[in-house]
Amino acid sequence: MPWQETEEHNRRLHEALSELAAEKGALVRLAGALNADPRATATDSTRRGGQHQDRKDLIAASTLARWQQEGLARLTNAQSHKKRIVFEFLERSESFRTSIYNPAPDLPEGFAAFIAAQQKTLSQLRFSRLNNLDGTYRLYRRAWTTPARRDRVLISRLIITTVGGLTRYREEQTYRDEARGGILIEEADEGLVFNSGTNLFLFGFGEEEPRVKFYAIHAWRPMVDGNRPVQELRGTVIAVAWEGPHPGYSFVAYRADDPLFAPEIVLANAVDAEICSWIGCEASDQKRF
Repeated sequence: MPWQETEEHNRRLHEALSELAAEKGALVRLAGALNADPRATATDSTRRGGQHQDRKDLIAASTLARWQQEGLARLTNAQSHKKRIVFEFLERSESFRTSIYNPAPDLPEGFAAFIAAQQKTLSQLRFSRLNNLDGTYRLYRRAWTTPARRDRVLISRLIITTVGGLTRYREEQTYRDEARGGILIEEADEGLVFNSGTNLFLFGFGEEEPRVKFYAIHAWRPMVDGNRPVQELRGTVIAVAWEGPHPGYSFVAYRADDPLFAPEIVLANAVDAEICSWIGCEASDQKRF
């Protein structure tokens, strides 16, 4: 967001400078980065026009230190165009992660600050050593397209991959739902996999429409950080899209022998009794979908 000469922006700039001042030499590095930044120098040159010689420094480290040390009142009285240069640089700079940093300007201003405030919590999430989950799974749960029925089981394709130390998931559903006139269901969700405490979590978003998907996995075998690939996952999944309500569904997922199997809906009497018991399905005499 562009700099505005307001009490809020002055306060936020002072807070950001104080955050940097806590690290020895950070304000000196900031001054150097400002002087080397093309956008900052262009902003300064545009304001001055061609009537003045280029400055040796856009903003000296001693100026930044005074703004921080002498308090908000001193900063408020400083030249607005200089504050603009610093504020807008910190907003986009990956090298100086202050509460001003906002790499996604389309998001609310406070979003990056909120994430920064949660760094301690986020650092406790474990993203590493999850590659034993990698592979394709047959994921069983009650068919969400007919929530009142307990005799229909959806088998979707869950794909987990680890690249560059980050584990991601993709769930795919492509099938025709005969209970709804044979309509084609095509859905895919993608997101991240992480470990917190004694649970695994998958959190992602719909690919073809606005949708949030959340999986809480509380049981798996063998151990994720063991020497063998995980074969089974159990937990609860909830999807939020369109109108509510948005119930949670128990699920169980088994590593697939054929990674290219086709997702489908089957009747509960075609599924193992243990799976049905876990996901809350009941076999019936119904012969049609």
